[in-house]
Amino acid sequence: MTATVDFLLAVFGFVLAFYPLVSLGNAVLGSPGSAATVNLVVGVLAFGGAYPVVAGDWSLGRLGDFAFVLIASAIGWGIIGMVSVLALDVTISGSNRMPQAIVWGAAYVTAYLVVYRTELSIYR
Repeated sequence: MTATVDFLLAVFGFVLAFYPLVSLGNAVLGSPGSAATVNLVVGVLAFGGAYPVVAGDWSLGRLGDFAFVLIASAIGWGIIGMVSVLALDVTISGSNRMPQAIVWGAAYVTAYLVVYRTELSIYR
């Protein structure tokens, strides 16, 4: 029972981590893949990534921390971007996905640096 719960939590964590990356990557590249293809790729990555968590090679706690920091930093970088756009009085087309990709890219870098590059006391 515990392994099943760990597996489902890991799949959920990896979906949170992979979906923005795959979806915005597809949009920035001009949508070569359909929405169903994007969902399939995310599902395969999440399902495949969940096995090392259940097997004990990767930490479910760190995955949860990464997903939390990723979402929080995406909100933070989005607010910074929004304030910058308003302060500079520029106009960005709603169909332009590049600003979203920049915000999510900064969020991924922030999450990686916070969770995997700093020595957090909870992992010692």
